[in-house]
Amino acid sequence: MVVYIDLLFIDNFCADAALLYCAVRTVKGRAKLWRIGIVALFGAALGTGYAVFCLYFSLPLAVDILVKYGVLAVLPLPAATFKRKRTYALCSLAFAGYMFAFAGILTALFAQGEIGQGGALSYTVRALPSGVLVLACVALAFGGPRFAKFVRTRKKLAALQFDCRLTLRKKSVSARAFADTGNRLKDSRGRGVVIAERAVALSLLADGLFSVSTPCEKIEVRTVNGKSFLTAFQIDVLEIYYGGRANILRDVTVAISEQSFAGEYALILPASFTKEEDFSDSEVKDAEQDPSVPAPVDAQDEDAGKRT
Repeated sequence: MVVYIDLLFIDNFCADAALLYCAVRTVKGRAKLWRIGIVALFGAALGTGYAVFCLYFSLPLAVDILVKYGVLAVLPLPAATFKRKRTYALCSLAFAGYMFAFAGILTALFAQGEIGQGGALSYTVRALPSGVLVLACVALAFGGPRFAKFVRTRKKLAALQFDCRLTLRKKSVSARAFADTGNRLKDSRGRGVVIAERAVALSLLADGLFSVSTPCEKIEVRTVNGKSFLTAFQIDVLEIYYGGRANILRDVTVAISEQSFAGEYALILPASFTKEEDFSDSEVKDAEQDPSVPAPVDAQDEDAGKRT
C-alpha cells in the first residue's frame, strides 16, 4: 500500500480548517483565521502521524476510539474564544456534527460497496480524485455556516410562541401568540393581519362597545373549503415580547377568528412580525420598515399622548 504523506497532510489540514471554521461560526465564536490555521496544522500533523502509525502497529478497538474521539472533542477548544464556557462544548459538538456530515457526503459520492465475510455489506472510499477533497472543504467552509444560520432562523420563525399585549383606547389585553408562516392575510393597506380568538377581541372592544363606533373591515380568507370573510378592526399598539426584547407596532389590524384555537395561544401572528432583527431592548425600532409590517411606536408620539 502506497501512502503519499504530503497529500495526506494537505487533505487533513484542509478538512480540519474547514470543519473548525464552520463549527466556530455556527456557535458565534470569534473566528480568527490564523488561530484556526495553527490548530488545523496541529490536527493535520497528529492525524497524518496517527495514520502512518496504524500502518505498522495495531491498537485495541477501545484505545483507537478513545484517541480519535478524544482529539475530536479537544481540537476545537483552542481554535477560538467564546463568551461563555458552555459554548466550548457546543463548538465541539458542532465540529463533530460537521465532520460526520462531511464524511457521509464523501462516502455517498465516492465509496464502493463490498460484501465481506458473512454477507455484510460495507462501503469503503479507496481513492478520491485529486483536489476534490480540497474543493469540498472550501465549499463546506463557505456554505456550512450559512446553512446553519438559515435553519436557525427558520426555526425561530416557525416554532416560537410569544407573549403579546394589545392596546385599544387605553384598554390593554395580554395574550399568548404563535408565529405562523401560513398566516398570509393582508388588510386593505396591504399589511399583515393578526388573527385573534373572539374572547380577546371582545375584551378589547368591551369598554367602547356601546359608546364608541369602531371601524371594521372584512378580510378575505381562502382555504381548501372555499372562501370566507373575517371581521377585522385596528388596534392602537401591539407589543410582542421575546427573550427580554420587544417589537412594538402600531395601527395593527386584528381579525376575529370564528373558531377557538387549539393550543396554548390566543393569537396567530404573521411571520413578518417576528423577525429576530426587529426586536430590540428599547421600545423604538429604528430598522427600515417592511411594507407588510405596521410602523413602530415612536417615543415622541408616546410622550405626546401621555401629556394630553
